[in-house]
Parts: sequence; structure tokens; C-alpha cells
Amino acid sequence: MRVLVTGWFSFDEVIATIGDELGADAVVGWLTEAGIGHDVAWAPYLQRGANWRDLDPADYTHLVFVSGPLSDTPLLRELTAAFADAQRWAVNVSVVSDAGRALFHRVWERDAPGIARPDLAIGTTTPDVPVVAVAFAPPQEEYGDRSRAAQVRAAIESWLGARAVPWFELTMDLYEKPHERFPSQVEALVRRADVVVSMRLHALVLGLAHGVPVIACDAIVGGAKVSAQAAALGWPVVLPAEQVDANALDAALEHALSGTLTQELAEARRRGAAGNAAAHEWFVRELAGG
Repeated sequence: MRVLVTGWFSFDEVIATIGDELGADAVVGWLTEAGIGHDVAWAPYLQRGANWRDLDPADYTHLVFVSGPLSDTPLLRELTAAFADAQRWAVNVSVVSDAGRALFHRVWERDAPGIARPDLAIGTTTPDVPVVAVAFAPPQEEYGDRSRAAQVRAAIESWLGARAVPWFELTMDLYEKPHERFPSQVEALVRRADVVVSMRLHALVLGLAHGVPVIACDAIVGGAKVSAQAAALGWPVVLPAEQVDANALDAALEHALSGTLTQELAEARRRGAAGNAAAHEWFVRELAGG
């Protein structure tokens, strides 16, 4: 017995969902536990493994299609026709039409008329990974040819994609059509991140204010306000524009998550409070003198 696990993630013609893959993970786990040989067919665009169109159907006793809608579509007809001699099962599917059901010998519906069952994704887990908040900076034309904002952003984006790092963007603008943005919205997102990667001064400041380690990426050759602010707050994880690449970001992320920066985070907040107090004192004194 050998099983080929397929799903909508097996086709170049469509984009499958994360839930489809999680369903397949559950089935693969069952096959592994049972000691049954199996392969997973991935769409070529995913660049992960076998393309079912290149496989010899005679090598498989069973074809299992996992998750998503089940109907009589050209893609499913092509797949099931190619494996016409195999036992064809559909698992964790939404049966849209009886004609789709007829393409398979056995079907476990997650939903069909009169049927509602939990999706397999509810029972699967993946290892926890750090979530990164990323604040990109615009070109900053005021720095002229010293600005490397486009190159630094490209390096960060390439690193995030290559490492499959889960991330979300911290947008710092006060207004994004058609809605106003408030500091409380941005700060709430910062607090939910494990690390902040920041090309911007205020994302650096807010990360440290909320005790979140920051990888500060100064996009200006020779350093500018990001480096200066990190120095003012005593924060050590700073990458100059010329050094922002995958290796440097890997090392900085490891440092940020190492748990060794507790004192530096506390010192940054202490320096921030002292700086605010000094600015307040200066302001009041200047008002009195004026």
C-alpha cells in the first residue's frame, strides 16, 4: 500500500489555503502513525516536492484528496482520471455537488446537506514561532544619496520571506484613507509582537517603551536619527544600512530573542523617563524665562 496525499495545494491553477495544508498535515500524521508509505503532491509553484502530473499512478494504491470544496471540476476530473486504478478518497471536504462526490470511492464530509463536522485544522498544531512587527521607512529624500531605504527594505522583506518569519507591518502614519490612525492602535500591535524590526525612530521608541526588543535598521549611510535614538536610549541592537542582510538579521533576531536584553530594555525605559523629565524641566524654565 502507498498513498498519495493531494489537495487544492497540488494544483498550479489555484491558490490553496493554510487550512488545506493543515488538513493534509493531519492525514499525513495518521498515515505515519499507521506506518503506511505515502507522498504529498505539491503544486510546482510551492517548490516543495512531487508534482502529481510527473508521478506514475501505478505506484499508488490510494489517492487521498484533503480539504476544500468538492465538485465536478476539470481539475478534479483530471486528477481522479489519472489515478483511475487507485482507491480514491476525499477527506475533510465540503461536498458542493453529488457529481463531485461520485469522483471518489469514499468521502468524509466536513459539511454537506444535513452534515456538519469539525474541520481537521482544529486538531493540528505547529511549533510556536516569534511574531515580528516591521516598520518600514519611506525613501527619506532629505538625506540625499545617503539614504538606502529601498535597499534596506528589500533586504528585510527578502529575509522575512526566505525565513518564513510571521510578521505584520507597523504603519506609523496618522492617516490612511479613509480612516485616521491613533497611537493606541499602533501601541497595541507593538505589545503583541515578540520583536520589532524598525527602520523608523518611533517604532524603535515604542518597542522599547513596551519592553519589546527591537532590531533597529538605520537606512542612512553613516547613521542618522535611528542610530542616534538607539544611542540615547542605550539600545545595542542596531544594524547600519551597509550591514542589513540576511546573516546580520538572523544574528540580530537570535540576540533579540535570547532573553539577555532584560537590563538593556529596563535601561532604555529609565533613560527615556529621565529624558522626558529633562525636557519638561527645560520647557517650564523657558516658559518662565520668556
